Formats: sequence, structure tokens, C-alpha cells
Amino acid sequence: MTFYVTSPATAIEARRRMMRQLIDDSFDTERVLTIPMDLMSNENEYLISALLPGLSSEEVNIQFNNGTLTIDGEYQDNHKEGFGVHLSELPIGRFSRSIEFNDPVEPEKIEAEMKNGILTVRIPKTEEAKPKTIKVISK
Repeated sequence: MTFYVTSPATAIEARRRMMRQLIDDSFDTERVLTIPMDLMSNENEYLISALLPGLSSEEVNIQFNNGTLTIDGEYQDNHKEGFGVHLSELPIGRFSRSIEFNDPVEPEKIEAEMKNGILTVRIPKTEEAKPKTIKVISK
């Protein structure tokens, strides 16, 4: 029988190293940014508003496939050559965001527009997904 004497700090550090290795082995090394967005709905449609400052409509890709809407694109590196960077908080690199819709929607009627750095996507619901009002009859 073997006994190991450890301190709580040693055990925590070993677990931290194991978790770091697990995370490093599990994820792709390419960094993908996420974008802030709102998702709202009413009885007729879903409405997505996404914050994409500095991008034009040509730089944003939107796809709807098997009930999942994906918005992606890439922010370019705008650092000027010959300048040292002292602070860099602007996004650089690929971004992607996906939303899965469980209710049936009409993909051929999805509309998107970009105005002042805000992307707005309208996803109409099908008739079967819209709420139905059932009148109660008293006897």
C-alpha cells in the first residue's frame, strides 16, 4: 500500500493543470469571437438584433440550415504599420453566432438589414407555429 501526503494547495494545483490540459486538448486553437445580440419574438416572427460596428453588409454572412440560423464574418486587423500598439480592445478575427429554432419558421421569407452597425434579422413563423386562441363555450 502506498500513501501520498499532499497539501490542499498541491491537490488544487494538480486539478487546475488537469483541467487546463483538458481544455487545451478539447478546443480548436482558432479564436472565434462572439457577438452581442438580442432575440425577441411576437406571435408572427422572431427578431434578432446584433451589434456589428464597423462592418458593412457585404462583410456579414447569414445562413439558415436545418432550423439553425448562423451569423458569421471577420473583423480585419486595422493596426497601422509603423505604429506601436499600446492598447488594443477592438475586435480582430472571425466571429460566429448560431441560434437553433425549435418552432417551424419560413426560411424563404427571412429578411436582414444593416443600419448604423446593427444587423436586424426577421424570421417569420409558419402558421402552425403561431399561437391559437381557443374559445371556451359554457353550457
